[in-house]
Amino acid sequence: MTARVHDIRRPGASVAQTTMRLSLTLTPDETAPSRARTAVRALSLGLSPHVLRDVQLVVSELVTNAVQYGPRQGIRVELELRERDHVVGEIVDQGVDGVPQILRREEEAASIGLRLVDSLTMDWGVRAGSTHVWFEIRPGP
Repeated sequence: MTARVHDIRRPGASVAQTTMRLSLTLTPDETAPSRARTAVRALSLGLSPHVLRDVQLVVSELVTNAVQYGPRQGIRVELELRERDHVVGEIVDQGVDGVPQILRREEEAASIGLRLVDSLTMDWGVRAGSTHVWFEIRPGP
């Protein structure tokens, strides 16, 4: 696992005005989701506890999907804390097709992870021509 955290702070800026980025590359194996959850803790300074748990769960579910359905190449996790409790992320598994989707109720067990992602994020989607899933979590109105 390779992880880099970048703290980008303007002089005199508070933590709320700081942009933090986490870049992580994982081997696609059964330990990848756990290692991703652990790495996300690096952003805990700018996240309230409930948002940190949501980010960890979303990242874990998307990494699990990348391990199960991806091409078994390195999985890249990119997270950016833009302001307090506002996180934008992307999980890149090197796939080129097979767009992830939430399945119908009778196929529910196979898509419970994406249902969680859908319920915990403000928005999420897939980059065109890939299986790179992006998401955004931020405080509600």
